[in-house]
Amino acid sequence: MNRKNYVRKTLEDFVRTPSTPDTDMSGILRLAVATIEDLGLRPRVEEHVKAVLATSGRGGVLFNGHLDTVPVATGWTKGQAVWEGDILYGRGTADMKAGCVAALAAARVLLDSGVPFSLLFTTDEETTMDGARKVATTPLVRDAAAVVVAEPTRLRPVTSEKGVLWYHASVQGRSAHGSTPHLGDNAVYRMSRLLPHLESLGRPTNVLTDITVSLGAIRGGTKPNLVADTCAVDLDCRHPPGSTKEDVEALLRRAISASREPVSLELFHEIPPADVSPEAPHVRRLRELTGEDAVGVTYGTEMAYYAEYNPRCVVFGPGEPDRIHVPDERVSLEETVRAAELDAAFAEALASSERP
Repeated sequence: MNRKNYVRKTLEDFVRTPSTPDTDMSGILRLAVATIEDLGLRPRVEEHVKAVLATSGRGGVLFNGHLDTVPVATGWTKGQAVWEGDILYGRGTADMKAGCVAALAAARVLLDSGVPFSLLFTTDEETTMDGARKVATTPLVRDAAAVVVAEPTRLRPVTSEKGVLWYHASVQGRSAHGSTPHLGDNAVYRMSRLLPHLESLGRPTNVLTDITVSLGAIRGGTKPNLVADTCAVDLDCRHPPGSTKEDVEALLRRAISASREPVSLELFHEIPPADVSPEAPHVRRLRELTGEDAVGVTYGTEMAYYAEYNPRCVVFGPGEPDRIHVPDERVSLEETVRAAELDAAFAEALASSERP
């Protein structure tokens, strides 16, 4: 099977296999294991984090991707795993099963040429990133010639990404009967006084360098005839490299102070920012191969954990970053094939530079 046909069939198989947070990941893991075995490798499943890994030779480039996806949700006009010419539609096409399949296609080339490499596919990137956090400390990551996180970048090297902080913000009121609301203290109204101060934090002057705050969910009250005694919102805060959690919390507390409401904050999820020099040797080599400059992104990836133990990281993969987590997610077959070619060339280039 030629490379294009291999990518087309494998990508369709991966997209057809459900791997949303509400599904059992055993199906997608079995598919990944079988596909890696077909390459002639012996994959290993790390059951405690539901990740699959395989190696060929010692050292070499580690190709990383996640097999889980966000839910399909509403608003789709295309079916799942449906081709229209060069484009495949479906949840997980770009984010990021195409990147995983490109790595598998590159692996076929590297096996034939005897170039060392490793594969690491996780299944909890969209939720906890526990898999990346725990595997990051192992020699698989630490000793890799480079770590390629195959998120969708439109085949541009990404060396900088924002950190993620998720907060519960809550305020207390006092319940009363709906017929006598004046006897209660409606927590929803109290929270509504904070929201305008948060809304402005979602309109950055520079999305890469400003801290942003997005309100993702709101919960308040229980019944129409009961004054709401609690209200809570979930906030997604993104902060650039060089900034800290304290910087983000100071921004949120200024907004709370301006609202004059006693809102409490509770951090419940954190991913650090990551920043790799665009002039690092491995990045320069990828820039030469792609003809593209290194860029930064607003989203977080598993590079945030790998870079703490191996500075030779880069995010690079097929797919449009602005068309992930949306209806009619899609990816180009030609771009995925090109990603595989570049992955293989990158691994070969680093292997050649390490030879005496």
